[in-house]
Amino acid sequence: MTRTRRKLGAALLACAGWFGAGPAHAASSTQVGNAGTITLNWEATRDAGGRPLIVGHIVTYGAKSGYCIPRLLVETLDAQGQVVARNMGFVPGYVGTFDHVYFEEPIRAPGPEYRVSLVSWDKCAGGQ
Repeated sequence: MTRTRRKLGAALLACAGWFGAGPAHAASSTQVGNAGTITLNWEATRDAGGRPLIVGHIVTYGAKSGYCIPRLLVETLDAQGQVVARNMGFVPGYVGTFDHVYFEEPIRAPGPEYRVSLVSWDKCAGGQ
């Protein structure tokens, strides 16, 4: 019984150290889209395997048409806020009007801070 408790205690301690290993990174930005606005809400986290990951949502308001294949730019910043790496990703599929779409993008160059932006998209589904 004591051996099991020690193993469980060690596992819990390791998990607590893993979760507290770094600062949380989260942000939100809004920009003009297809006759409306697009808000990008994201957070830097880790996947089940411990690899760094950006997760978030694209939220659209007042658009007259949809957005196909939104492209994301994930920038890794150093402690002074300078860009040290860039990676392009995309949100597969369609983001409609007044929509709320989840996305995940792996962080290919881990660092102390990140900046995520929506850099382009294809207009689709009619509209103006």
